[in-house]
Amino acid sequence: MNTMFRSLYSKFTVIIFFMFVVLAGLLAYLHLYSTHMYQQETQQKISKGLAEHIAKKYKLVENGMIYNDRLDYLFHEFMQLNPSIEIYALDPAGKIVRFNIPKEKVIRKNIDLDPVKAYVNGKAEYPIKGNDPRDVNANKIFSVAPLMDGDSLIGYLYIILEGERYGNIVDRLMDNYIAKISTWVIVAVIIFSMLCALLLFKYMTRRMSVLSNNIEIFRQSRFSMLPPPVTKDIKYADEIDKLTVSFYDMANRIISQVNELKQIDIHRRELIANVSHDLRTPLTTLQGYLETLLRKNHELNDQQKEQYLKTAVNHCQNLATLIAELFELAKLDANETQPKLEAFSLPELIHDTMQNFWLLSSQRHISMQTHFDNNIPFVKADLGLIERVIRNLIENAIRYTPDGGQIDIQLVENKDSVTVQIRDNGCGIAEKELPMIFDRFYRTEKSRQESSGGSGLGLAISKRIIELHGSHIQAFSKINEGTVFRFNLPVVHTG
Repeated sequence: MNTMFRSLYSKFTVIIFFMFVVLAGLLAYLHLYSTHMYQQETQQKISKGLAEHIAKKYKLVENGMIYNDRLDYLFHEFMQLNPSIEIYALDPAGKIVRFNIPKEKVIRKNIDLDPVKAYVNGKAEYPIKGNDPRDVNANKIFSVAPLMDGDSLIGYLYIILEGERYGNIVDRLMDNYIAKISTWVIVAVIIFSMLCALLLFKYMTRRMSVLSNNIEIFRQSRFSMLPPPVTKDIKYADEIDKLTVSFYDMANRIISQVNELKQIDIHRRELIANVSHDLRTPLTTLQGYLETLLRKNHELNDQQKEQYLKTAVNHCQNLATLIAELFELAKLDANETQPKLEAFSLPELIHDTMQNFWLLSSQRHISMQTHFDNNIPFVKADLGLIERVIRNLIENAIRYTPDGGQIDIQLVENKDSVTVQIRDNGCGIAEKELPMIFDRFYRTEKSRQESSGGSGLGLAISKRIIELHGSHIQAFSKINEGTVFRFNLPVVHTG
């Protein structure tokens, strides 16, 4: 039972049922009341001269007094003709002096003369109601005529037009065919209207029910599965349609963010594993060489000791470089490093950076060539950070270019920027791995042997630096053909 009334439609059904029941009762009462008042008004207007006509016809007043025998005859005759009419004789003060009904049924002794005088003067609106002698609390329509002897008021002939049979509205309704029919028509119309309202609301809430079920399915799937939305032209959408569209947009965003969080968690785990591996490798090697020096110090000659120490120092340097790059990347991700923009010459920066790699490239017979003019416009960027990017890209190109290979550095002037492009003819990168090369610690070599070189952080650092400058870095590659890295920097406009 409680479950049934949890839905919006069931609650609305109960509310609209009681509302229509109250409305039906109110309309029925108003209809009966207005019909009753209309009948009273009509009956009183029709009977306006009844009392006066009777008084004149039966000559109730003569010689300054009311003839009781004539009244009795009148009472007797009307009891035969129309027993619903009650006739009373009043004195000038409104006291009831004679009547045509059993004595025990007359409760009042006096009749309020204000309605009587208003009726006689014709200054009140119909229906005019006067006291009912049968009930101290009831008033009924009447017809009245003053009983005059010349200019003297002898009393009143007071006729109650609604007898005991019509004591209330329901009694009148049961005796009125038209009133009964119209009342049933009102009830039928209200019931029909209620059913139409329920059907209409059922239709309107059907989409809400579908949306509610889809939300529940989405919740039970732990925000991972969304039912297909109902497509509808947004031009004809109402509030429910807009709510549905908003829910699906929100749900899709939640699913995307959940998947992104899952991917971030996977990357975090990989990051921890990679950091652990890259820190453990030089530490283990360093520890091994130092322990060998301690244990076999007397067995090793000076040349071997020097070689062990050089190897230990080399691993210390690699470890220091890795830690420095980790801190550098952490600062870039936390936005602690903000670029200090200045104007400088890219050709000069590239030539200076290439000088640092001439020895390494010449040892492996790798040719480094530039393709740009010295009149390339100045760019506006952080000189130190851009030098770090170019150094990382050249170092990466040398690492994956075979002996005797070639590296080309090109600058292309655009309308508002300068494109920097660094190309090698090395082993290349597989298409499926290309989107991941900017991830932390990612290497194309699955063995992750130290001999492969690099920490796997250089490209991630380069990507973050270029993003801080409002640009982005791109990579293009083919297996055994080489790799191209490309990014743009804004030029300095001279006024």
